[in-house]
Amino acid sequence: MKPELENADQGRKLLSSLRDAALLTPAVYRGVSSTGGNTGLAFLVVGVTALGFGLATLLGLVLAGSPATGLFVGLVLEPLVSLVAWFGGTAVAWAVGSRMATPDVRTREFWPVVRALAFAQTPNLVGVLVALPTPYRGGVWLAARLWLLLASSTAIRESLGLSKGRLLVTLTFSAAAYTLLLVGIIRLLAPVGMGNATSGSFGLGF
Repeated sequence: MKPELENADQGRKLLSSLRDAALLTPAVYRGVSSTGGNTGLAFLVVGVTALGFGLATLLGLVLAGSPATGLFVGLVLEPLVSLVAWFGGTAVAWAVGSRMATPDVRTREFWPVVRALAFAQTPNLVGVLVALPTPYRGGVWLAARLWLLLASSTAIRESLGLSKGRLLVTLTFSAAAYTLLLVGIIRLLAPVGMGNATSGSFGLGF
């Protein structure tokens, strides 16, 4: 197969996987968490999905007369912040979940869980709709976060094989870590004027 055709085929497969991940298809999460999964691709997925909220931030700052700040915050800073918060939440999910998993999956490595939870970030793509007028903004953010929780729940369940009770405990700790990291980073950015720019798109400034 020619390189360009192969790349196009891989692109279609990735888009198909992102769609199925957003639709909470268990087989996708099992597939990406398998031994042959691509960890580098998982990090790319997190960065791309973070652009959903990032583009909303960019548009808001452009309309406010700060296009340069919008480019930096929306397309660089916000994806990086999302990546750090996601990785921290993922580490907690693995640390807690792997200890409560049944013996046959307790040897599960860290990276399969990383890959599964990376694809669980797909709902963040709807974050671009945060650019809608104020009456709709909060609803979009809430829907995206609830969708994200459902996707993360599916990812953890399929990668660690947890029962409902243990899954809930793992998801709670992971979500708490994610939120604390997000709030902490935004507060650190506040003195340099970036906290307010990012807080709205992360749903912390409504």
